[in-house]
Amino acid sequence: MAYTEHLGGNKYKLVVRDPSKVTKPRKNLSVEVPAAIAKSERKTQQWLTLELAKFAELVESGNFIKADKISFANFIPKWKQGYADQSMGEYTRKNTMAIVNSYLIKEFGETRLDQIKTLHLVTFFSELVRKDGKPMATNTKLNIYKATKSIFDAAHEWNLIKENPIVGVKRPSVSKKEKKEMRGKKQSYNWAEVEKLLVALYVLPRGWRLYFTGVMLGGFRRGELLAIEWSNSLDYASNSIYIENQITFDELGKKIEGEVKTAESEGWVAMPKWYMDELKLFHREWKKEKMQCKQWLGEEKQYIFHGGNGMMYYPTTPTMTWRRFLNKNDLAHVKLHGLRHTAGMLLRESGADLKTIQERLRHTKLGTTADIYTHKSELISRTAADQLEGLNPNRVQIAP
Repeated sequence: MAYTEHLGGNKYKLVVRDPSKVTKPRKNLSVEVPAAIAKSERKTQQWLTLELAKFAELVESGNFIKADKISFANFIPKWKQGYADQSMGEYTRKNTMAIVNSYLIKEFGETRLDQIKTLHLVTFFSELVRKDGKPMATNTKLNIYKATKSIFDAAHEWNLIKENPIVGVKRPSVSKKEKKEMRGKKQSYNWAEVEKLLVALYVLPRGWRLYFTGVMLGGFRRGELLAIEWSNSLDYASNSIYIENQITFDELGKKIEGEVKTAESEGWVAMPKWYMDELKLFHREWKKEKMQCKQWLGEEKQYIFHGGNGMMYYPTTPTMTWRRFLNKNDLAHVKLHGLRHTAGMLLRESGADLKTIQERLRHTKLGTTADIYTHKSELISRTAADQLEGLNPNRVQIAP
């Protein structure tokens, strides 16, 4: 049984029967209808119906606790069960919980959830530094921000707090100093460098050569290409690779095959025909090696890229192999993830628009694509400048 009681003005009480309680079986929560909604009786009833349904779900699942009776630290297990376990991959959850335990519980653990205000969070983020006292990298701050926002968004959605304190906290952004440092580091390869790199990769075994070439041309994340199989990931008719899983870590740090990062990450990725033809040749070599393997541990799995006995690679293995390859061959250093950026830059320098790049790299938001691929490109900058040559006064004969 669930119902609402009007307390006067825009204030109402949500009442739900708690099936787990024999005595005092009813739970209640006071809410206030937003002023813009309260002007309409119909919209008010719709809003109350939705809030009552959400409140009833919390009570029935045992996740409802009043904010004046729960500390930040005691809320974390509820948040983990109700949100993190449902919405995060194991590796993301592992890293997020490490952030929560290292920073947030240390700062807010004993504080009552409803007593944490925006100013507390603003002060907390402004004072974040590394353990050695040096400024903390923006990316680290951003990860802490995302974890904090996830927790308070859940508390607000579950009606534990009336106002969400994270709303007024500015999302960490890269400073001018960090931008300057980033510009000094090579983030991706240009077209000419890719041509040389594709030739240099021939010093590697065919498997690793095709892995790194695939990442660079298809814009795959490192774990995505590790998870593809001969049986269900390739379509030679359309020259495409299907991505639906990735090799990642679980909460204990063990390698597992898990879901891809986002729903948009799953799908077919078109590849050059010459690359797919090379995969066909590699398949013959792969089957021969499997037959010669004394102890095949892959069971029914047919990972295209594996460690020699059919077992999945560790997600970090390609990173280490790539670094050694660059160092040994005295090549310009770009991180393995930079090959994904390289795929985007190749498209951009070929004249592709941001929407095409977004779809190719399977970004959830166009803004993510824009943030990455609207930075400096020497080729595009040169091309744009060359377009202005026609304005030379001496050429158009308008100079005095």
